[in-house]
Amino acid sequence: GMVLLAMVGVSCYGWVTLPADARVPIHFGAGYNNFVPKGVGLVVHPGAGVLVYVISFVTTHNPAQASAAVYIFPVVMCVLLIVQAGAIKVARSRSGTFG
Repeated sequence: GMVLLAMVGVSCYGWVTLPADARVPIHFGAGYNNFVPKGVGLVVHPGAGVLVYVISFVTTHNPAQASAAVYIFPVVMCVLLIVQAGAIKVARSRSGTFG
């Protein structure tokens, strides 16, 4: 849950610091490095985090079924958080805002 909260915080940071016309890269969907408008890009990453969180809750809710999944899902969430932070960094560099 803490990683998901961090993802929301990173999106809030991106919303405040990126200019309105910024384009955020996402790696989900048909192509690689699709640049989408700021609003979409800042919602897609936490949305993917929510999806992984729900899947992890469903699969690890029963202790008999929870094996390696207990350790895999937090790692996946952390990777999503790192990708999100990198996407905001790329969006900042492409829009010319540093700092």
